[in-house]
Amino acid sequence: MIVNGAGGCFESRIYEIDKDFAWKIARLVINEMGVTMDEIDEEHRLYKFNNRKKFMTVCVKPLDEETVEVIMDSVKEHFEIYSWRPENQEVNLFFEIFDKKLREYRAFILCPQCGSKISSLVKFCPECGFPIK
Repeated sequence: MIVNGAGGCFESRIYEIDKDFAWKIARLVINEMGVTMDEIDEEHRLYKFNNRKKFMTVCVKPLDEETVEVIMDSVKEHFEIYSWRPENQEVNLFFEIFDKKLREYRAFILCPQCGSKISSLVKFCPECGFPIK
């Protein structure tokens, strides 16, 4: 679901991933966006940050053991009541990077024998020869 306009944008997406993994990816994405971190709430899995133009919040909400809802909210300091221009640039950037990182992490695994980062499609580790299930 995406809500856009009045000086801000809100979007929520559902992912079939572990809440801890989603939380770590969200942190990597925020770091890559080049924003200023304002607050981290580990208990509620909430990040608050800004880019001087907008205030943003990301929340990772567990729905069950392997499903999370990732929520991104971006607002200007003051609402623009008479403006319905798209204000989704930061939200789009967040989810673009989040989805890219998720694809990258799913494409690779760590070899259980030597710990090398390898393709998830190989049958044997190219570094140590360990059979991969």
